[in-house]
Amino acid sequence: MDKIICIVGPTASGKTGLAIELAKKIDAEIISADSMQIYKGLDVGTAKVTKEEAQGIPHHIIDICNVEDNFSVADFKKMCYDKIEEIKSRGKNVIIAGGTGLYMNAVVYDMNFEEEEQDQELRQRLENIAKEKGNEYLHKMLEEIDSESAEKIHMNNVKRVIRAIEMANKSKILKSVHMQKEKERIEKEEGKYDFIVFCIEQEREYLYNRINLRVDLMVKDGILDEARKVYDMNLPLNNTCMQAIGYKEFFPYFRGEVTLEAAIETLKKETRHYAKRQMTWFNNKLDTIKLDGSKPKDALVDEILRVVKNN
Repeated sequence: MDKIICIVGPTASGKTGLAIELAKKIDAEIISADSMQIYKGLDVGTAKVTKEEAQGIPHHIIDICNVEDNFSVADFKKMCYDKIEEIKSRGKNVIIAGGTGLYMNAVVYDMNFEEEEQDQELRQRLENIAKEKGNEYLHKMLEEIDSESAEKIHMNNVKRVIRAIEMANKSKILKSVHMQKEKERIEKEEGKYDFIVFCIEQEREYLYNRINLRVDLMVKDGILDEARKVYDMNLPLNNTCMQAIGYKEFFPYFRGEVTLEAAIETLKKETRHYAKRQMTWFNNKLDTIKLDGSKPKDALVDEILRVVKNN
């Protein structure tokens, strides 16, 4: 099989299970495109595939970083391409599955990323502003210099807000302008590999119920212990894990500001909002073939194989 199959979809849509069923059918290995599953020790809150769930199918780019490590989209892209070659060299097919839209875009469209030296002094200053004056104040700083990026980046995503300000300040190139140039380049050039991307779609109420049930199961399985570990590390505010849905929602509970029940409800709400943002990304930023997530996995596998054969 020449094509590399990618499976995307919102959280709790069934990506992992479908990818595993497909991998068994076509003798493939799976590359995870998930920005949180890269971290060691964060298993429950990231819905990391278990040994039993994997059913012997190798999964890659999981458990490769410590919580305090930096890992960029450019790092993922390079590692993913290396893994593709490694898997193909063994005569296996490749499936890429995950819900981190920027990771998937970077690989599918061979996106370029500016390799500029990070301005640690500026980053620290901006992080202190967020701590002292709040995320909204920092976000308004971005809005003044790059309103387009500010519109796309949520004020609570401090890491991305800081990066956008840093890009505008250091390179004098707005993040929004850089992304537009990338879009124009992508439209003119062919990608590194022949990817075909499938997106699982679920009826909204059904998906939201799945998310709520998943959160309840995560609480039973020990997500609080993972969140406490991240909280106790006292990491910088712009650390990825400090911003991650699934952990930061419990920080107010640890500080005694809200009840556990309130923290759990906040997590459910934020996860539902995240799922909505994921679908918006996949609909607007990726050329995908839609899959009806209400169908059985074996029917979806057959559908994927038919589409691949005809493309």
